[in-house]
Amino acid sequence: MINNICKRTTGLLLGVLLLSACNNDGNIKISGVYPSGAGEYLSLKMLNINEMQFIDSVKASSKGNFKFNLDLKNPELLALSNKEGEIINLLVFPEDEIHVEITEDAFSTGYNISGSEESEKIRKLVETMNITRFKLDSIRTALDEIEDMESPMAQVLVSTYQQVFLNQKRNNIRFVVENINSLSSVYALYQRVSPEIYLFDKVQDIQYLKIVADSIKVKYPGSTLTSSLVKDLQARLSEYNAMKVLDEFSKTEVLESGLIDLNIEDTDGETVSLKALKGKVVLLNFWASWDSKSRNSNRSLISIYNTYHNRGFEIYSVALDNDRNTWRRAIDFEEYPWINVSELTYPYSYAATSYNIESIPSNYLIDREGNIVARNISGKVLATWLDNLL
Repeated sequence: MINNICKRTTGLLLGVLLLSACNNDGNIKISGVYPSGAGEYLSLKMLNINEMQFIDSVKASSKGNFKFNLDLKNPELLALSNKEGEIINLLVFPEDEIHVEITEDAFSTGYNISGSEESEKIRKLVETMNITRFKLDSIRTALDEIEDMESPMAQVLVSTYQQVFLNQKRNNIRFVVENINSLSSVYALYQRVSPEIYLFDKVQDIQYLKIVADSIKVKYPGSTLTSSLVKDLQARLSEYNAMKVLDEFSKTEVLESGLIDLNIEDTDGETVSLKALKGKVVLLNFWASWDSKSRNSNRSLISIYNTYHNRGFEIYSVALDNDRNTWRRAIDFEEYPWINVSELTYPYSYAATSYNIESIPSNYLIDREGNIVARNISGKVLATWLDNLL
């Protein structure tokens, strides 16, 4: 549970390739018709998991016809985009002659491809993901209209959301297994249901990256997608190994030295340090907006906080969440008066790993000198500790 390792892919470098666009002798030809884009410039870029490198742009004719000619030594993932930034993904190979027909009323969703079986696979992946996103957006909208997030209706919607997400992930897993030797499987590994949420963002998902990398690095060693995936896999494995070391280290340090500092942003985006609270008696509290048990536990802390806060008691409450709006909405609804922070990287959390949090709710009581004196206490037991420490 460290940080969202999927987001590190933005730092990967593009591979070296020989490329020349607008050359009539190019070994790859991409043509198409875009009737509603007559006279509009279309651009072609190369994708590196989630980065883009500009290749060329052409102006569609008065009838919307367009054509690109380019040279590539290896198969690559390209993005064809219009002036609105809408994208059509194409997985092209040397000697491909691809034709794209774009409908009048759509660009990235209303198109047909001929001459590229791999690009058609990606089109179907995109089509399925668009359906899933629509369903998830509809559920989020319904949830936003519910005030009581613990009501039966809210719980049903949350469960439905999780099931829709899981179904999409299962679809992509099945695709990866069935297309293990295809570069389109790389695209499936990096699909997202939203800009911040990847399908394959858990530590155990490393296994899927590995089986795909082991396959395509043999078949397509020169592709930028291959080199990018291999680098990302290596980085994830290194971080996973470091996480295991940190986990063991954190267990020892919590027990022996008492306190590990945390610097996490609050609801206003301001970083709050745990060590800065030295001199107060602090309850380091771990919870999540999606967990009803921890929210119930937090409610029981409100009266204790109000009773002892003016005597030097503070709560540093760490939420294991990944959506800022959901987290803040829960805080506003429950009216938690203490310090609320979150890394917003769930299911990975440096704070939870550092303090060996295996379940929620969990807490540590820290005295004025910064020493941990008790763990997982509440109610009268917590009040008795506070009477003795304050």
